[in-house]
Amino acid sequence: MYSEEQKSQHIYDLQTCLRRLQQEHGVSPLVPDGIYGAETAEAVRAHQRECGLPVTGRVDRETWDSIYAAAAQLFAADTPPAAVLFFPRSGVLAPGSRGRAVFVLQLILATAAPHYANTAPVPLTGEYDPETAAAVRLMQGVFILPQTGVTDRATWDALAALHNELFMRTPPEWTI
Repeated sequence: MYSEEQKSQHIYDLQTCLRRLQQEHGVSPLVPDGIYGAETAEAVRAHQRECGLPVTGRVDRETWDSIYAAAAQLFAADTPPAAVLFFPRSGVLAPGSRGRAVFVLQLILATAAPHYANTAPVPLTGEYDPETAAAVRLMQGVFILPQTGVTDRATWDALAALHNELFMRTPPEWTI
């Protein structure tokens, strides 16, 4: 039997794919909520128009396969090379820090941004600039941590866990 919970999860998965496609096309992306409403139906219709499919706003097998294939290509291109677990040897990343650990922090922030309203990816510069500090403060608020803008162990662990959850990965042990 197809439960309401399963239905909601499938709609959420569809919305996640549609969101990524919308981001690629510069369209204000919908927020996945597991409810097939007017915004989801319009996103489906837009994809159907773009791909030359019958424009119904309903997701049949052909429409799902098309949405999934297009989104899978984008997700594959987005996917960082490995899961994140390491913590910088310095013990903290703060404004003025630079290097590989800051680059990884910015990459984590960039992968989290599409999943939270009012957030934008930070530039991947490897320098802990004001944009990076602002993004860290915002995510610290999400995790109910002190909003210092400094990446301490608690902030790093929360961001790494979120990143690994988003990409459903088991992290290898790393040190930088």
